[in-house]
Amino acid sequence: MSESTSHDPIGRSRTEISVEVTMATLVCLSAMLGNLLVVFVIKRDSKLHNVTNMFIHSLALTDIAMATMYMPFWIASLYTGTWNFSQVCCQVAGSILLILAYASMLTVGLIALNRYIQVVKPNLYKKLFPSKRAARLYCVLVWLVAILLAIPFLGGWVGITYYTRTSICSVESSVYILLIVGVVITGIMITIFYCYFKIYKAVRESKDISKAHADGNRVCPSNDSRRSDITDVKVLKACFTVACFYVVTWTPISIIAITWNAGFDFGQQLSTASTFLMFSSSFVNPFIYGIMNPQFKLAFKMALKCGCYGRGNKNQSQTGNSVRRVVVTGLETAL
Repeated sequence: MSESTSHDPIGRSRTEISVEVTMATLVCLSAMLGNLLVVFVIKRDSKLHNVTNMFIHSLALTDIAMATMYMPFWIASLYTGTWNFSQVCCQVAGSILLILAYASMLTVGLIALNRYIQVVKPNLYKKLFPSKRAARLYCVLVWLVAILLAIPFLGGWVGITYYTRTSICSVESSVYILLIVGVVITGIMITIFYCYFKIYKAVRESKDISKAHADGNRVCPSNDSRRSDITDVKVLKACFTVACFYVVTWTPISIIAITWNAGFDFGQQLSTASTFLMFSSSFVNPFIYGIMNPQFKLAFKMALKCGCYGRGNKNQSQTGNSVRRVVVTGLETAL
């Protein structure tokens, strides 16, 4: 009892509370700062002004909203072990959380679909994604679908309540949760895996054809060919990472949400861990869509060099542009 906090509703020790609150604060700050950096470099670097990056920009804004509009409530709940605000506030905060979660998941699926069409169905790409304006319309459509999914609780047909186990406000209808997890979340996961699997197959087949052609002509692989091989590896790693992180961060909370309403309890620690994983997707996204992409990696380095990004000397700018041209070759289409 010496280390226990007698007034903590969930019976946690002071150490456990401190660790949870500290980690949650780091998740919140990392999500906010990491995604702000993504938004900043996309705005400042004209080389990043393409359709795919419009979706990444939208995803970053969604994660910033999650970090600023809901995570503070989550941190406060972790600190006290209960909901510290009114029921109306819980309903509003829960609605914000769910709409942002839907928008984030749908955007991740849209990025996977965009890359699939770009690599596997290039003839359709210009028809479906003809311009940045079209990309903006797709982003608006994502938000409309997210709000449409939220109509049951926005209209008052489905209630929102605070869950002590996960320290969040969420819907209390088992039917609604089952439909969202079984149809929406699972559907997006299947779409992502299918798209990236097809991308991987297309890249491998293209590589095999190129290799066979080179062997048939007894020509040593050129620098472009070697660079293409490196690109293949980067595509595979990026695709695998995107799919794995999405599954890892969203599957636990989805399982707990379904089983909780069915009367099964995983316990406080596992439930808390599942919430941390869910929110961690907001700060992991900049690493997946940013650092693993050579364009963003270069832009990040330039942005973090003491504010010289976008207004450095002429030689530095020319050097940066030259490096970009080398790195971007063959990567923009696949990544």
